[in-house]
Amino acid sequence: MNNALQVNQEAHNHALQTIEALKRENTAVLGDGEVFVKRVNGGQIRSVKGAINLREKNGEIATIQGKTMTTAKGFNTLNQIAGLSIVTPEKLTLPDGQIVVNPYPMIDQESGTIAKVWVKKIAIGYGPTGNLVITSATLLYDIKMYFIQDLAKKVGYNKDAGRVCMEQMLTEEEKTNNLFIKIDGLMGVSANIQHPEILKAIDTFINKKQFAERNAQSICERLVMSKHPALASAAYVDAQGQKYNQVARVPVVGYVHDFNREELLDIAGKAERGEEIVVGDQKVDVIEMVNEATEEDFAADADDEEIIQSSPVMENTTSHVDEFEKVYANQQEPPQQNLFTMERGEF
Repeated sequence: MNNALQVNQEAHNHALQTIEALKRENTAVLGDGEVFVKRVNGGQIRSVKGAINLREKNGEIATIQGKTMTTAKGFNTLNQIAGLSIVTPEKLTLPDGQIVVNPYPMIDQESGTIAKVWVKKIAIGYGPTGNLVITSATLLYDIKMYFIQDLAKKVGYNKDAGRVCMEQMLTEEEKTNNLFIKIDGLMGVSANIQHPEILKAIDTFINKKQFAERNAQSICERLVMSKHPALASAAYVDAQGQKYNQVARVPVVGYVHDFNREELLDIAGKAERGEEIVVGDQKVDVIEMVNEATEEDFAADADDEEIIQSSPVMENTTSHVDEFEKVYANQQEPPQQNLFTMERGEF
């Protein structure tokens, strides 16, 4: 009996040693998540599966309008497992057919500063089922439109900041003291440039111009990763914890490929030209999109240097995300001055 127990104990110990050896061989640690890897003969890693913690304090997630979204930083963290290759083509085709350099800044003729940026990114990699997929995104980063949206919200929720009206409705005082930017036709936003909230909007507008190309590329990279099957489920996440210190745990599956730079560029080129792509015996799926950067994109994916260099016009100014959140905090409550009241002929 004692001999049998001794044999069982030895077998048990051997099994534990084997398990530990397998864990050492097949498990790696990346950040806060334990990552499991699958190897082929020879020891090369072929597939990876793990769960990564994305942290709000690191700028990897941002909560806007009650939804927690993964930022460009967060997708870059997840991509350490997903293994998508991001390619920036040398040229891009605008909607009107014009072929331009990528990224392509559009300059405001009067000020000589950037008004818009077009940018294109391509993500190449395997989906969670092991199929090769390409996502291609062309993005318009329209700084002036964001400024107009920001001003419209400021005047809607701050009684003395201005109003939305027709150009012919401007008073002499408004013509002298206010900024008027057209929205459509003769309708536009009249904003009091002495009002603290309008000064904040102008400060944000200047920063968005200064960091336009960087922000446009970050948002476009986020877009191609968020539409790729490998990371599509991570676009919006469930986060736990206190404000500014929330954490979201995101599962990711990735596959390691053997493509070199020339092969990746060749695949990207075929995708741009609309050619059928076959790797091995497998047809590659291509997902293409043309998008415009949203308010959420502008708020969530500000460049680090932009955030540091942002100089609040007023003391105790909250962050750009806080400002965005504040506007939507109580949608059930009417604003101080509705954008579309009939008083004074306003819209």
